[in-house]
Amino acid sequence: MKNSVCILWLEGVSPARLSEVQLLSKLAEDGVDIQLTPLPLVEKGACYYQTLTGMGSGKIGRFDAVKTEKYDVFDEVGVPEGASGRTLPDVLNARKLSAALVEAKQFDELQRLSDQRYDCLIVRFAAASLDSAGIEALVQRCLEWTSPEGHLFVLTDVSSEEAGRVASINDFLADTGILEVKEPRSRAGIVWSETLAYGVGTGQVWINLKGREAQGIVRPGTEYQQVRDAVIAELTNNWRDPQTGEPVVERVLKKEDAYSGAYLFKAPDLVVVYKPGYAPSPKSAALDFEGVSVSGKERAPSGSAPTARLVGIGPNLVRGFSGQSALVDVMPSILYLLGQPVTMELDGDVLSSMFTPAYLQQVPIRRISSDEELLSDEEEGMIVDRLRDLGYLG
Repeated sequence: MKNSVCILWLEGVSPARLSEVQLLSKLAEDGVDIQLTPLPLVEKGACYYQTLTGMGSGKIGRFDAVKTEKYDVFDEVGVPEGASGRTLPDVLNARKLSAALVEAKQFDELQRLSDQRYDCLIVRFAAASLDSAGIEALVQRCLEWTSPEGHLFVLTDVSSEEAGRVASINDFLADTGILEVKEPRSRAGIVWSETLAYGVGTGQVWINLKGREAQGIVRPGTEYQQVRDAVIAELTNNWRDPQTGEPVVERVLKKEDAYSGAYLFKAPDLVVVYKPGYAPSPKSAALDFEGVSVSGKERAPSGSAPTARLVGIGPNLVRGFSGQSALVDVMPSILYLLGQPVTMELDGDVLSSMFTPAYLQQVPIRRISSDEELLSDEEEGMIVDRLRDLGYLG
């Protein structure tokens, strides 16, 4: 099997682990090595679809691992409505290219791919338990699948240094009086008729909005904006680790500043981005309480922000290039590498600096409003060919 583009997506592997694999270090020296930053929230499923669609949650419809309805919390399962038919393999297949996304857990599962050819093959391999030798063997197999004129990319999941401190946002909101709860604190003890806002999931904050929430008390319009501003101020200015005095929150975004698109109405009112070293507590994520707003190890590690890593090699990539980009830039960059136009609806852009000047000159970056425009061009070409066959054109 020989492929134009092969993407080995190492599920459960951190960016740092790639440096432990000698073959990947060599590929990074001979090709490109890119740090990829996700859009908030940095929840695993949302990052998965950012990679595959080139779009943020506002256009996909997946915002977190959980969703809330009438103060109940449910797991977010299934393909987001906005992602259906808009993943990289879907788009390429619709454009008459051969593409596939294969999920695998064992090497034996890849054997069936050995006699197949794709323009773009994505292998998402459950590699968390593999040692360096196992990852190297997997990369070597994908190299064998890639034609000399093709390109191989190795992609990790988004991850960061393990959090040392646990943040319970609902306990903090209760401490400030924004969320009213009876003692001892529990989800069942929340007094919704006196609660202005509450937290759910990885970093969602919902205003207890009248007309939307079951017992909403915050009026839409000016009062809603004032409450959001007050919650932002409390979270960013006053939520501090009692052991270190350091802020727990890096920033808080209003939903319209974090997202855009048809699914903005489903977004949480505020998006909380925690400082490296802090992670939301499981209880708080499920709209419950820990009893204290910050707990865990003595001091939070000063790690870096969550990122993914992309290492690639091929004739159209700049040798020895290293840089930073966004997770949503993966899809448009692969489309461009395959000579395909990029639709305007994508939030990502082509990472042009990783491509050779010769390729950039040979293949101009094309933007189209939608795939319908591409189909119209194809249909127009078919009509011209038909008129020529009939003798109407020279």
